Amino acid sequence: MTGKVDKNRKTPQPDPAIRPMTVVAQEGDILQTGAAAIPDTRPSEAYLDIVWKQFKKNRHALVALWAFLPLVLLAVFAPVIASNQPFVYFDREGALFPWFRALFNPAEPVDFAFNMALIAFLPWLLTALAMNRGWKRRGRNGRERVLRAAGLYVLLTAATVAVFAPDTIRPSNRYAARTFSEEEFHSDQTEWGVYPPIPFGPTEQDIDSTFQPPLYAKSPEKAHDVHDTLPHVLGTDNAGRDVLVQMIYGTRIALTIGFIAVGLYISIGIVLGAIAGYFGGYVDIIISRIIEVILLFPAFFLILTLVGLLGPSIYIIMVVIGLTGWPTIARLIRGEVLKQRAIDYVAAARVLGASHLRVIFRHILPNAISPALVAAPFGIAGAIVTEAGLSLLGFGVRPPTPTWGTLLRLGNANYHYWWLVVIPSLAIFLAVTIFNLVGSGLRDAMDPRLRR
Repeated sequence: MTGKVDKNRKTPQPDPAIRPMTVVAQEGDILQTGAAAIPDTRPSEAYLDIVWKQFKKNRHALVALWAFLPLVLLAVFAPVIASNQPFVYFDREGALFPWFRALFNPAEPVDFAFNMALIAFLPWLLTALAMNRGWKRRGRNGRERVLRAAGLYVLLTAATVAVFAPDTIRPSNRYAARTFSEEEFHSDQTEWGVYPPIPFGPTEQDIDSTFQPPLYAKSPEKAHDVHDTLPHVLGTDNAGRDVLVQMIYGTRIALTIGFIAVGLYISIGIVLGAIAGYFGGYVDIIISRIIEVILLFPAFFLILTLVGLLGPSIYIIMVVIGLTGWPTIARLIRGEVLKQRAIDYVAAARVLGASHLRVIFRHILPNAISPALVAAPFGIAGAIVTEAGLSLLGFGVRPPTPTWGTLLRLGNANYHYWWLVVIPSLAIFLAVTIFNLVGSGLRDAMDPRLRR
């Protein structure tokens, strides 16, 4: 482009009569203007932080989550609340500690595991309080600190179980159980002990107190020792066992079956569902056909058949529930993995040289595991109901192991003793309601369409 330049043209000069305007702003105005002009560089919220924030908005789910905490504490601290072993017992030879010795009894592995959790509680509490200061200094939020403390408690409990499992290192003493007679107890007043608030054991029988109603207490004339005069708050069963104590210890069985069985089938479902969705082809076809075959059978009747063939044991029940519940989880995870596999970040990871296992478990599953997390609380509630149903039909855990289902079966056979029907039914109802409300709240919190 060509043209002539006007050399006589002058650059316009500012008018001296017009003075430049000076803008005076306050500090807050400058900050406000700068905040609008400067882009927000704060780190974005993590996915779990968003889920937790949404979960807290559901009051019913939040109350249910807090109600779950007493269940866990009741299961862990059951021997502190109810036991026929004294904390300390003094006889002619000195002081004994039968309660502490009873914690290391491996006859009931479920009780042994919870007892080790009780042993690990105080060291965990002191360690968590000390480490919490360091976590605060590093900027860890409250939710992350709670999760870290919970993980530390699980590790300490597992370590305690591993340490005290061998017979050679368990503490021992000469006191076995509260079996001394009335004459022996009253003949020497130097023998005495300090018992838990409820001085009855979960398997302790008393044939003189069978099918007694709530608040029943023996008269001093019939009592074998002074502790027998204390009332049975929720009555007794057909063998004179305290119903309240069985309900407390039954919480251990309910939580164990729920968490282990659900943890087993969720693990199987996640692995098989991820493999089927990621590889596709014949792998997907084979796994999908296996899922369809298992889903053809009614789950409860399949469990009933397998338990009938293998025998009524708590371990058999947990394994059978785990082996029959995974197809639903596998289908959910398969669908999520199929959706995630088509996104570009998976192809980018493969181009960068990531192995199939790394792509599945490091990149895809963190974005596809939400359905399994939502299904877990509902699965725990279902496992508790399944155990109660098996016990009601006579295929559950055998007495004298205390479970809610066993008490319910006993009440069904002796329905005119109402406390054997109402009390375990109410406990099952409350536990199932708690887990269902938590699952419902978690489902809504993970649904982006319901965020507000």
